[in-house]
Amino acid sequence: MEAPAKKNILKVERSSPVAVLPEYETPEGSMFLSSLDQMAPAIVPTVYCFDRSDAKVVDVIKQALAKVLVHYYPISGRLAKKSRRKLVVDCQKKLGVPFVEALADCDMKILGNLIIFDSDVLGKLVYRDPMEHVLEVAPLLTAQVTKFRCGGFTLGIALSHCIADGVSAMNFMNAWAEIARGEPLSLVPCHDRTVLKSRLPPRITGPYNEFVHISDVSNMTALYEEQQFVQKSFHFDAEKLAILKIMATKDEQVTGSCTNFIALAAFVWRARSVALKMKLHQQSKLLLAVNFRYRLTPPLPEGYFGNAVALPCCLCSVGELIEEPISASAGRIKKAIESVTDNSIRSRIDYLDKYRYQGFPLGTLVITSWTGLEYGSTDFGWGEPRFGMGDLLRETCLFMTEGKEKEKDITVVLGLPVSAMNTFEKLVCDLNEA
Repeated sequence: MEAPAKKNILKVERSSPVAVLPEYETPEGSMFLSSLDQMAPAIVPTVYCFDRSDAKVVDVIKQALAKVLVHYYPISGRLAKKSRRKLVVDCQKKLGVPFVEALADCDMKILGNLIIFDSDVLGKLVYRDPMEHVLEVAPLLTAQVTKFRCGGFTLGIALSHCIADGVSAMNFMNAWAEIARGEPLSLVPCHDRTVLKSRLPPRITGPYNEFVHISDVSNMTALYEEQQFVQKSFHFDAEKLAILKIMATKDEQVTGSCTNFIALAAFVWRARSVALKMKLHQQSKLLLAVNFRYRLTPPLPEGYFGNAVALPCCLCSVGELIEEPISASAGRIKKAIESVTDNSIRSRIDYLDKYRYQGFPLGTLVITSWTGLEYGSTDFGWGEPRFGMGDLLRETCLFMTEGKEKEKDITVVLGLPVSAMNTFEKLVCDLNEA
């Protein structure tokens, strides 16, 4: 487990941002965004940490960005509103990607080996455009290269979730790195998002529990308002995961295979509900981010660039969740994941096109797995990076890996009010004694 770095330990001197445009002319007009693209128009900051560099690092990364934007040209555009308040990408408005060069007055070791950066440190390593709150002028991507005294550097980016999900973001970053290394693209992006257009007329076959409103009968609102929100990461090695899989497959509640993801998700869902002191009659909603690229018929085109994630749901009372064996929770999760089919995906898209998504109410947990993303491929020519992120949404939990030597282990990253985090930490420690 690790906590965020201390504040005010990092001093960074930035250059003024320079707009990086595609190296060559790119298509104009507007690009359709699916209902899934428009669910969460949030900016996602991430940091890639490299232990070495040379005098050319800034120029190489900046020039490679101009080249990769030829292939990923929508990133250099801006959002625009169309009829019914639907969003598109205006590719004619080529304002480019703000690029910043920065110098830190210290060695990179001051950052530690962190997955989570606190907001102060993150704010110095990732450039956030002052107009990012204005939808029509906010850049869809910003980039900052920060060189450290020791010779290492970080690449901090802020990417709009409208433009990419985790898989698409990683494909873009790896393409950028390939060009920086002087290699051709191994994956050509597909920008036709109309393959995820809603149907006319819509054919909604729900109801779907992910869209059900749940009330905060446990007064968690006060808990989040009154206490400090802290983020921590918890490492689950092969031994812990094996314990969880035994618990998840007990009593034959889970038929067939049970993955590490299912077993760990069942534990985290239950432990977080206990840690937040949810009342037994509180409804608890678990959403599971499932990449459906290969679940459609036919599958999405290789290199599809956009959001292609479904959020199947488990919904029950906290009383049911706590009183049933963990194998029953795992069974709920397995069933929810298996429900993601071509028909259910198309129906959800139709629903989102007809009804505006209201966001995540308290009592919701969203688990996203990044364990399959290829962070190590983001080598710009100076070795594989370590990966870090910033503030999570209060309902979000990430499953990640930490390098190839630990690729079978899973690190859980989440945020909770401090008292709830202390309880969650104790429940994780108790697992060691199980």
